[in-house]
Amino acid sequence: MRISPIISYRDVPKTDALESLITQKIEKLEQYYDQISSCRVAIEKTHVHPGSGSSYRVRLDITVPENREVVVDKSPDEGVQYPPLETVIGDAFDVANRQLRELDEQQHNHMKTHIPGQREIVLDDLTDEPMGENAVPLADVSDTGAN
Repeated sequence: MRISPIISYRDVPKTDALESLITQKIEKLEQYYDQISSCRVAIEKTHVHPGSGSSYRVRLDITVPENREVVVDKSPDEGVQYPPLETVIGDAFDVANRQLRELDEQQHNHMKTHIPGQREIVLDDLTDEPMGENAVPLADVSDTGAN
């Protein structure tokens, strides 16, 4: 892993299994998008007994070059009954992966490319064309008077 993530836990016990899962997910992101500058992961338990949805919330703040930031805030909505924390973490990283892919496509599709040797500048030969009656003759640039 190229970056050292900053992982914070709020009302969630820190375990080696969670650390390992987060590290694996970040390594997977780096395989696809290798320009990640920083990654902050916040895991918190928002409700002890939620009426519906998850009692966990996972937030990712990923910084990439050009001062861009990918932010994911994942807290399963109603209808998803108590998914395990590992599932919420996985879902958050899946969303981050999609956002990084979109960012990568935007950056590659909008980049201007210059292929050396492929540029041509064609100048018209003005000496062969007749000058119109209102045309101003070109000045002789060889005689600048700077002797």
